[in-house]
Amino acid sequence: MAGDPALDDDAPGTLTPFRALDAVLTEYAQTLRGLLGDELIGLYPTGSLAIGDFDLTSDVDLLVVTRAEPSAEAVERIRSAHRALLEKDTRWVRHLEYSVFPLPTLAAKSSPYGPEGHDDDPRRLLWYFPNGSPDVERSDHDNSLVTRWTLRYRSRPALGPDPASFAPEVTADELRREIRSSMLGWRDAFGPGSPFDNRFHQVFFVLNNCRALQDLHEGRVTSKREGVRWAEQHLDAEWHPLIEWCWRERQDTGISVLQPADPAAVRETVRFMAATTRLAEEFELPAVG
Repeated sequence: MAGDPALDDDAPGTLTPFRALDAVLTEYAQTLRGLLGDELIGLYPTGSLAIGDFDLTSDVDLLVVTRAEPSAEAVERIRSAHRALLEKDTRWVRHLEYSVFPLPTLAAKSSPYGPEGHDDDPRRLLWYFPNGSPDVERSDHDNSLVTRWTLRYRSRPALGPDPASFAPEVTADELRREIRSSMLGWRDAFGPGSPFDNRFHQVFFVLNNCRALQDLHEGRVTSKREGVRWAEQHLDAEWHPLIEWCWRERQDTGISVLQPADPAAVRETVRFMAATTRLAEEFELPAVG
């Protein structure tokens, strides 16, 4: 319950940076094991929890891996358990975000972007719990090579076998192709009047494109902190004040999508998005085959 010292303790954990978050994830994994039995392969921290720059402004990104596509009854059991977890109302559960990833779908390496643009094939959709939401929906949010790479090479289980034993290999060049396509797909997403015109997403887009450019060049998934350092070394100095300002903004635990973005920062971010996506477009990918 809220206020429980065991849940609010900031002591370092072994699975995550916070012991209290470790307890939430391992307990929830055991709850899912009780509900799904042998159909559950495991629960795995992903995103910044796996890459290594999780902080108190981060989403709690997870994957729930199952042996097969869950039945409607199984999805309802997971949804009920998820809602019960949110009712604890601690900071560790308010930003939970995860998908239920059936093993056959995970093994079939799929990407949101193909040669013709975004891949809208309904077979790519997973059961997905959006950030902080009590509801479940169908989404391809986690059905990406970036997610598979992070799971296989960086994630440690809250429950289940080492993901390297079942998650598919993702090559550096496969990763690069998806990252480049993703950057180009988000080229015009941010701007005045867009759904992302808020303080949180203004900062997100700048830091994400810094990281994505580093990932594109290095063929691996890096953290926002690494991306900032890389950008300050490799991007034109005119962008350094914006990047540094966004990193400071990112440290404010009160940052929210409900807050308006700074108008000057919005203008600079639109320019930054255009410049960085142009660099991605110019990046020469190795030939396929």
